[in-house]
Amino acid sequence: MEVDTDIVTENEDIESEKEESQEKEMKSVTLSIWRTSKSHGSCIVCPVADSTSMRVLSDEQRTMIFLNRSIWVPKGARCCSNHFYKGYLSYEARQSVKQSKVDDIILNKHNVEKLIDNFRLALKHAGSLDFDDPGALENETYKTITGLDRDHFNDLLDKLTTMRNSRLRSVRVTLAIFLAKIRLALSNRVLACSFRLVSKRSVSRICHQVRVALMQDFVLYHVGFRHVLRETILAQHQTRMATELLTNGRDQVVLIADGTYFFCQKSSNNEFQRRTYSQHKHRHLVKPMIIIASVSI
Repeated sequence: MEVDTDIVTENEDIESEKEESQEKEMKSVTLSIWRTSKSHGSCIVCPVADSTSMRVLSDEQRTMIFLNRSIWVPKGARCCSNHFYKGYLSYEARQSVKQSKVDDIILNKHNVEKLIDNFRLALKHAGSLDFDDPGALENETYKTITGLDRDHFNDLLDKLTTMRNSRLRSVRVTLAIFLAKIRLALSNRVLACSFRLVSKRSVSRICHQVRVALMQDFVLYHVGFRHVLRETILAQHQTRMATELLTNGRDQVVLIADGTYFFCQKSSNNEFQRRTYSQHKHRHLVKPMIIIASVSI
């Protein structure tokens, strides 16, 4: 039986063309995703169009926007300088990036490799607890970790005028570590791992530095008898009921003294261990005495 060689050759050519076509398709990927405007004369966050105050976004910044918002930022896109904090796009700016339209983005092998490298770089630089960027964490995250919302955290930070940023970490991070310590009662080793510090001794030094700074810059002006005038307490922080029940009609200040227990773990420091042990409660504790006005200041 004879086989028509022309037909066989034609079939082979068709199969070869199909394979080449499939191979070309495999070398590139088409994604239909939202993208920002391709214009280099406008900001991708706000409608400002002033080229003198805008900066070109780096590959890492463009990748972070894609990771957080699933919005593709074309190369060469620019953003106003006031949307940056320490060289990085702030959290509020990333959340405000405006999407323009759905577009087909074609990625070849080189683009995919570059994108993966940018993913690795972005994830490497993005700390799990990034307090350096004021807007990198949600407001609820601030409350959970430090006990303060973002605005109150920033207000307390502004009071620490005697502390300076060091080569290794900022004042924001040191304050966050101290507040996390007293809020969550985590061990120094756990805090060192969470904030990517060298050792647990670094946490001890940081807590000591922040405590000293708070005593100098905050406590003297916001806590204690000297931070408020007697006339201010009578006018603003004393209830009418307290005045009528507990005074004889004269301008007398009513103060409330309240003691409580703060239970703590057994310390490895022998002196502190003995000072905090209560023979009455049979536990280690600290018993502070808090003195306040009838309307808390």
